[in-house]
Amino acid sequence: MEEVLSAEGTQAAPAASPENGVKPRKKWTAKRVTLRVLLYLGMSVLALLFLFPVWWMVVNSMKSYPELQEQLSSLRTFLPGNITHWFTSYGNLFTSEAMSGTMWRAVLNSIFYCAVTVTGVLLVNSLAAYALSRLKFPGAGVITTIILLLILVPVETSIVPQIVILSRLGLLLPGTRILGYLLPGFVSPFYIFMFRSYFVGIPKEIEEAAEIDGAGKFRTFFVMIIPLSKAIFATVAIFTFMGAWNDYVFPQYIFSANVELMPLQVFLQQVNKAVPKDTAMVMAALTISTIPIAIVYIFCQRYIVEGVSFSGLK
Repeated sequence: MEEVLSAEGTQAAPAASPENGVKPRKKWTAKRVTLRVLLYLGMSVLALLFLFPVWWMVVNSMKSYPELQEQLSSLRTFLPGNITHWFTSYGNLFTSEAMSGTMWRAVLNSIFYCAVTVTGVLLVNSLAAYALSRLKFPGAGVITTIILLLILVPVETSIVPQIVILSRLGLLLPGTRILGYLLPGFVSPFYIFMFRSYFVGIPKEIEEAAEIDGAGKFRTFFVMIIPLSKAIFATVAIFTFMGAWNDYVFPQYIFSANVELMPLQVFLQQVNKAVPKDTAMVMAALTISTIPIAIVYIFCQRYIVEGVSFSGLK
C-alpha cells in the first residue's frame, strides 16, 4: 500500500478505498438528507406516541384529586398542576389510613420476589443449559427438542396445571404460599435455550485446559464459563426481573386472600378499590410501579442487545 506523507514528514492515514479495507463515506446529497430527516421525524413521532400515555400518567400523579377531576375534561389535564400538590398523592399513598402502610410492604414484597426469582432462574437454567451443551448422556437430544417445543406453548396455558400441582404438593397453604409462588418461576425453556445457544459457542479448549489443571465440572462452570458469559447472564437477569416485576395473573390467584404478601402489581388493585377512590393516588401508584422497569431498561439495554445477538449468532 502506498503511503502518503504530510508536509511535516509524518505518515498520514491511508485514503479510504475498497482496496485497503476502509469503506468510503457516502456523500451527503439532497435526497439522502431528505430521507434522513424523514426517518428521524418518523421515529420522533412514534416515540411521542408511545411516551404520551406515560407523560399523562406522571403529570396527573402530581396533582391533587380535586385538581385532577377539574382538569380531566380539558387540555390542562396534559400539563403539570400546582407545584404545591406535586407530591401530595405520593404522600397519601404511603401514609393514608386506607393504605395502612401496606404500600411499603407491597414494594418490599416485589423487590424480594424479584431478587429470589432472578437468582433462581440464573442458577437453575444456566446449569441445565450447560449440561445439555457439554455433557453427553442418553436422551440429551430428546430433552433439547422437548425444550424447543415448550417454547411454543403460551405461558398462560400452564397456570391452571401449575396451581393443581402446587395444591396437591401442599404449597398453597398459608405457610408455604411464597414457596409455591416462587418455585414455578425458576425454570424457563426459553432461558435454557438462550443459555445453551451461548454455551455452544464457547470453545471447548477452555474447559479442557481447566480439566488438565484438575478442575471439575462445577468448578469449571463457576470459575471459567460464568465470567465468559456475562452478556447472556445479564440479559436473562434483566428479562427475568421485568417479567417478575410485572407478573400479575399468577400472584393474583396465589395471594388474593393475603394483602400482606401481595406484590406491587397485585396490590395496585387494592389502591384502585380504596374508598374513597383517589384517581391521583392511583396514578402515583402506577408511576412507582413503572420506575424500576424504566431504570433497568434505560441503563441495561446494551446487555440486552449483546446477549440476544450472541445467543443467536455464536
